Amino acid sequence: MSSLSTLYRYADYLPTPTPENFPSPIRTREKINPLSTGNYFPEFLLEESRIINSAALLSHVDQGASLHHITAQPLVIAFYSWHWNGYGDRLIAQLRESHAAIEAAGARLLVVSSEDKKHFTTVNPGPLPFDVVHDAQHRIARKAGIYRESDPIWGFVSGVNADVPVPAIYLVTPSLEISYTFVDLYLQESFSPETLVAAIDKKLAISA
Repeated sequence: MSSLSTLYRYADYLPTPTPENFPSPIRTREKINPLSTGNYFPEFLLEESRIINSAALLSHVDQGASLHHITAQPLVIAFYSWHWNGYGDRLIAQLRESHAAIEAAGARLLVVSSEDKKHFTTVNPGPLPFDVVHDAQHRIARKAGIYRESDPIWGFVSGVNADVPVPAIYLVTPSLEISYTFVDLYLQESFSPETLVAAIDKKLAISA
């Protein structure tokens, strides 16, 4: 299915503004600057009210949880938006299919959604095996450096007509160090679950 047809498939769920509704990107201001391997992921709080799907990480959370609280073992943080159209569909499918391998390798998976529970579950019906949270006001994406109002994705990626982050997946150790990074600024790369699982295996082998 093409990105265009996928975009229309979602048209009834959430009004999609056109680029003309947004101010022009301000090129002299701060640009997207994603965290990379070797950086430390900044602490953030997962509020109970923002939990979309509870699985292994968040099933017992009733007062919210910090990033450090849920990284007793390596954590995969995967950002998602349905405004990426078919790209977002493929990413969720890949994460669903590779979830068992990620856990078998010794890590947990947290999906951080730009959309709230109502819109996420409308586009992604049915149970999911991993935890999903809503990133209100893109607070977590800002910390990861994959979202800036001054450098919006719709300003450099054709077909994305919303103010959302760029795709990114991070493997974070219990010390919050990033040991694997996948960032796709232009939605042109292919995420490899096998490479991620290999990175988890390698990190745990080094730590053993």
